[in-house]
Amino acid sequence: MKIQYVTLNLFQGLLGRRSRNKFGMTEKMTGRLYFRMKIYIYGIIDSNGGIDESIRGVKGAPIQNIPYRDMGIVVSRFDEPKGITKTNALEHEDVLERLMKRFTVLPLKFRTLFNREEDFLSIMEDHYGDFWENLDRLRNKAEFGIKVIWSGDRIRERIERDYCKTNPGTPEASDPHGNRYIEEKFEKYQIEKEFEEKAEICISIIDNFLNKFAAEKKLEKSKSRDILLNAFYLVEKGRQKDFKEAFEIFKIAPGGFNYKLLGPLPPYDFVKIDGREGVTL
Repeated sequence: MKIQYVTLNLFQGLLGRRSRNKFGMTEKMTGRLYFRMKIYIYGIIDSNGGIDESIRGVKGAPIQNIPYRDMGIVVSRFDEPKGITKTNALEHEDVLERLMKRFTVLPLKFRTLFNREEDFLSIMEDHYGDFWENLDRLRNKAEFGIKVIWSGDRIRERIERDYCKTNPGTPEASDPHGNRYIEEKFEKYQIEKEFEEKAEICISIIDNFLNKFAAEKKLEKSKSRDILLNAFYLVEKGRQKDFKEAFEIFKIAPGGFNYKLLGPLPPYDFVKIDGREGVTL
């Protein structure tokens, strides 16, 4: 999906910092890779045991779970990763969604690659507490994303018309002191204020209806003309049916909005590392 907040690629970011003194490689430093990275990581799960071997990964590769203490890192191995492109993103997502049926999953960013197991196991060691706290908090929960589409331009035009009807301006011909310029500035301010207030009211109505089914939420208020809101809700398994039924009821309500629902999805937007929310692993 992606719909995201703070985009901190923790795994690749930490590897990049360490590469100066230990691994000797990063694309940012050199513009190319000194080593061929062979381990593709899908996510971290709350199990160090086996997984369903019928699940196939990116490019049809088999997957395995590399144990680390009481959790595991789900990976595939490649001799040559160059053929992994954006067209394989759906395969990446499919692996995560199938893992979610049996495990709690911390999803990693598409095309997260390492050359050696010890590279990412050292990161697991450094952030073990963070990873386990996330697994515990996100257990039996999934993310739902909602996009709210509205006619922002049309609503703004309606506000402008109503304002002009109730607040006729000073004609330019009878305005030797430039009062009309000040009036126009104030008019724009008032229209923008009313537009933002209307948007906030609409967002509050939508959120109040759906939030009661969620354990956590994130609201991204868009400044786009067409997008009012990108909302992300973390919903427990036992309430996901209720959440989807509530959404189906709400989307047919009058108001001139269109809605798009994605989910259940891996909880990309609810991972917290070092107190930072929405971290992309």
